[in-house]
Amino acid sequence: MVIRVFRSEMKFIMPYPDIQDLCISAARYNRDADVTGFMIECGGVFLQAVEGREEAVDTVLHRTRRDSRHHHIDHLLSIDGAARRQFGAWAMNLMFLDDARLWRRAVGPLKEYDDFLLRSRDPVFSLGLLSLAYRFACSAMEVDPAAVGLKRGRVPSAAQMLKS
Repeated sequence: MVIRVFRSEMKFIMPYPDIQDLCISAARYNRDADVTGFMIECGGVFLQAVEGREEAVDTVLHRTRRDSRHHHIDHLLSIDGAARRQFGAWAMNLMFLDDARLWRRAVGPLKEYDDFLLRSRDPVFSLGLLSLAYRFACSAMEVDPAAVGLKRGRVPSAAQMLKS
């Protein structure tokens, strides 16, 4: 199993419901490919972790690169031979972190909110932030973050995408 973390930017501003639809569409595709993951959005920048079989994950990344809504797509980190999924509760889910109150609730004392655009290029910062946001989303939605058994790889509802 592999885990890939990447960063992308929106080419144009999209309303929250359109981004939620994008996430649900990705989750449906990922579920069929047995790929799981999580992403955050802040100021038009997405950080995303995807995991599963290498071929399936690479196909997901290729689809993202072809998506005309994204640009400046940077592959930040690869973990090959991962023993287990780190973001397995959903096939894909999303948290909007461009609200300072949600940032504090999800991330806690980490003060990099204002430096997010710069720090989002750092692989360690990005993986850590994704992990914190994922755990917070699981807790808020009362979902097992370890996602064992049949609950792995769900398609989220719009209500499960935290934005404030």
